[in-house]
Amino acid sequence: MVVAGALSLRSLSVSYGGAGGLCALDGLDLDAEPGEFHAILGPSGCGKSTLLKCLAGLIPATSGTIGLPGDGSVAYVPQGNSCFPWLRAEENVAYGLKLRGTPRAERQRRSRELLDTLGLTGFARAFPAKLSEGMRQRVAIARAFAVDAPLLLMDEPLSALDFQTKIAVQGELLALWRERRCTILYVTHDIDEALALADRVTVLTGRPGRARDTVTVPFARPRDYAGLRAEAGYPELFQRLYRGLEP
Repeated sequence: MVVAGALSLRSLSVSYGGAGGLCALDGLDLDAEPGEFHAILGPSGCGKSTLLKCLAGLIPATSGTIGLPGDGSVAYVPQGNSCFPWLRAEENVAYGLKLRGTPRAERQRRSRELLDTLGLTGFARAFPAKLSEGMRQRVAIARAFAVDAPLLLMDEPLSALDFQTKIAVQGELLALWRERRCTILYVTHDIDEALALADRVTVLTGRPGRARDTVTVPFARPRDYAGLRAEAGYPELFQRLYRGLEP
């Protein structure tokens, strides 16, 4: 079980090229409760990916404060194919564990357990080139969960998948999250996906990104993606989020 905690951002601003450069995020306030699945929506270029990169320590904040959950460690699933092509599936999953000095036998055990959970039994020794796009994304998700970080950052991890594969991986992702109860910050362009996965959804304005609206998703878990649109209040909630994405 992951030791989770709250995420708290106050007046977070990020500019490329310094204080006088391109402002991607401006005065962003955002909270995620311990163990919460929090989705981020926003128009293209509003700073969603910048936010995750900043929290992952890949780019610095220009101003503001960041309170990370637990011990402050994070796991990050970036956009696109992030598997190392020279490593087999189980080696990709174990990469963070290896950096932490986890013994080889334990790395292999945890990697294969996660691959089994994500439907990749029998593919532990396969290289990414031999895997489908959906399989590679499952490997990337398994690698993120392997290190048991209290905060998991996910940047449109399923956007390249076909609909049926996306639904399957969503279910596997939620199963792992329910087991580990880490805090997840999940960037997506898909309102339906946000409502299917998240406890709360924050909508960002166009660049520079600021928090425009945050809604609590009222639908009980587990959620049937196919039946989500039949939930009472769904059309109104969808429209509220949709209107929030308008310029």
